[in-house]
Amino acid sequence: MSEYPSGSGSETIVVVDDQPVVLEFCRTALERAGYTVFTASNGTQALSFFEPNRSPVDLALIDLVMPGMSGIELAGHLGKLNPRTRVVLMSGYAPDEIKRVVGTDAAQYRSMWKPFEASTLVQMIKNALDAPPSEKVLDNVSRAAV
Repeated sequence: MSEYPSGSGSETIVVVDDQPVVLEFCRTALERAGYTVFTASNGTQALSFFEPNRSPVDLALIDLVMPGMSGIELAGHLGKLNPRTRVVLMSGYAPDEIKRVVGTDAAQYRSMWKPFEASTLVQMIKNALDAPPSEKVLDNVSRAAV
């Protein structure tokens, strides 16, 4: 694993993945960059972070393929609950497979391909948070070793 980057992020992020090692890696990298991070192992659990009485979530980093609710289904729910929440999809599948699974909606989301380094993750999150809320362009990040 690469060294975890430090940073000055202050936003709140929910990371959703069914693999505990991915959740821990992302949580550690993003917390060290200054973000407040919550993790969820499935879509239903993630939705609890978007309840009306909770603090707002600035970004959701979501695995595309999970048991039960898929990442794209979760992203759709989040878009209805809070359209200002940015979404970044991540997947171990090839970019062409993501486009096939997601279909025409793929262009709405930024995406990362596993495995990725901590610095790549932090930079993608920073870029997504810095972009205007209406900009959800697919952002092709090349593979890098974890």
